Amino acid sequence: MNNNITTLSCAIIDDEPTARYGIASYINRTPCINCVGEFHDIPSFEAYLKTNKAPDIVFMDICMPEISGLDFISNCTIDSAIIIITAYEQYALKGYELNISDYLLKPVSYIRFQKAIDKVRQYLDFKRNATVEDYIFVRSDRIIHRIDLRDIVYIESLENYVRIMTVSDCIIVRTTLKDMLKSLPAEKFVQVHKSFIINLTRIGSIEKNFITMNPVGEINISRNYRKYLFQLIEPVRLK
Repeated sequence: MNNNITTLSCAIIDDEPTARYGIASYINRTPCINCVGEFHDIPSFEAYLKTNKAPDIVFMDICMPEISGLDFISNCTIDSAIIIITAYEQYALKGYELNISDYLLKPVSYIRFQKAIDKVRQYLDFKRNATVEDYIFVRSDRIIHRIDLRDIVYIESLENYVRIMTVSDCIIVRTTLKDMLKSLPAEKFVQVHKSFIINLTRIGSIEKNFITMNPVGEINISRNYRKYLFQLIEPVRLK
């Protein structure tokens, strides 16, 4: 076994005890995966998240009491890789639209389980090995995109998603503006509005309450962020 492989944490959410037992047995057979908890419904998992870090992977059933797996995925902001495990094939398209990592149909074979883990590990390795000073990896529509930081013009909040506007493309990613800001170098990216982060190197001009970005885009400046922005750019005052 490769000793350099990172151990991944995971959680199981399923209202069927036999289903939880089956996945737990697969986890126990798989090197470098640690199950931090088994949960019979979404509320019990949400209670766990209040005092614990979200696991790397969440194995989740769809049809559960109170809150369905799809409803949880639609509204959650955790950065876990979601693997749906269900007996219902008809939810697959909706699941992938919500940016899940994989969709497994019960009964799940151990070989198929391993393939799902390998897919998640590859994605997480991409994220962990990315050099934030030069580029980032983001996932959109089941595709992992590498984005050079110098090409990002601005990032716009769309509730549980963000729109990353680059010099040549527009990429929609399921994350929050707050989490996006944490992943970017503070000396180059700054929030100027509750809905916008800008790349300081892409500022063309600043006039009154808006910023003209290069090569495209006008961004409003919020009063709450204006003073901090001017502290960062320190405009030269000509005599």
